[in-house]
Amino acid sequence: MNELLANGKVKVVFRKRENNLLRVILCTLNESFIPPEEMGSYQGALTSSGGERYIVWDLEKNDWRSFYMDSVISFESFD
Repeated sequence: MNELLANGKVKVVFRKRENNLLRVILCTLNESFIPPEEMGSYQGALTSSGGERYIVWDLEKNDWRSFYMDSVISFESFD
């Protein structure tokens, strides 16, 4: 998933921990899709007691969002 996120746009389907609802996020870590002023606030993948958490750029909300790897149901690249 790291390679897909770094190289382009990824559709991630995951289950939110707070309410168990499915969520679809269109996201990236490719700098060409992220506003330059936002790059300084990028944190990348984090590991915590809750598992590996990915912080990604949400292409629809134009903001940083996160999800846990163990909650991911599917992911695929798209154009």
